[in-house]
Amino acid sequence: MDANSQYELYLIKRELQNIINELDSISQGIQNDFSGIGNEQCAACVRNVAEKYRYVKRRLNNIDTSKVTASFAASHGNAGGGKAY
Repeated sequence: MDANSQYELYLIKRELQNIINELDSISQGIQNDFSGIGNEQCAACVRNVAEKYRYVKRRLNNIDTSKVTASFAASHGNAGGGKAY
């Protein structure tokens, strides 16, 4: 994976973490600042969405980018290097 692609992956993971942090903050705010309007259920729904983003981020963190590149290049007839599009 070239440096540009690695940087883009880093930016995606950073943005996912920002979304997760914001969802966690919203969930905590709902839980703490409201009462008697189903706040527990609402906060739980927001936490559930945040957990889905956490799962996606974990999956991105576990990608072996060296294998992705080699596999992509091989499947596109460019196993000898250069740009694989």
